[in-house]
Amino acid sequence: MRNSLIAKLIGFILLYPISINSVLSKNIDNHLLSNKLEEILNQNKNDSLKELFLDNSFKQFNKQYLDFREKYTDAKWSIKQISHGSVQSFLDVKITSTREIGGEIYNLNSKQTIKVEMFKNKIKSFKVINEESILNSIYSPLVVKIISPDKVSTGERYEMNLIIEEPLDNSLVASGMIVLKNNENIPISNNHFGIKLNQSGGLFKYIQAPLKPGFQTISAIIIHPKGIYSITKKIKVDL
Repeated sequence: MRNSLIAKLIGFILLYPISINSVLSKNIDNHLLSNKLEEILNQNKNDSLKELFLDNSFKQFNKQYLDFREKYTDAKWSIKQISHGSVQSFLDVKITSTREIGGEIYNLNSKQTIKVEMFKNKIKSFKVINEESILNSIYSPLVVKIISPDKVSTGERYEMNLIIEEPLDNSLVASGMIVLKNNENIPISNNHFGIKLNQSGGLFKYIQAPLKPGFQTISAIIIHPKGIYSITKKIKVDL
């Protein structure tokens, strides 16, 4: 039963990536616009969102957004401006929500950095360039901390650490981690994660960055008597 729940949880994380984006106008104060975007997303004003996009980019955004809102009906958004240019901008986005999977309730906490490209004050394209998301059992008292770089060099070998802060006891945890390829469509199973028992404390792994620049996405799961944690981390790969 638990393996079935884990498979559903993993499948949901892989099939429903989370994305959010914004627009910056030369004639509108950046902070006021960020506040407006928070209002639009938090109040689910889809018609207002459409006005911010070129047609093609809105179609891409709207599919992701509606899929997400179908699963996370109570999502709360926080958007902060990182930098602003006439052609491209960067946003810091935080999302919190809850989700029922297999009869259990989970908390979602997601942090993203979004790159937005503009054309005539409308969104031409958007891309998640950094992401860190945790989906965990709602009543779990555990705190899992992600320690990893946000950016690595091509071919670099780096550490991905998921640390359980102040473990409550000496109970064993089951955990596993995989590197996802871009647009990977794999059958979901625990075997892909290499889930195995280990001592409480966390999950630690060395990962090899690809030889070409782009992004690398890491997905992991930690199963503890006090709760289940599913973690996704997107890391930028540069020359």
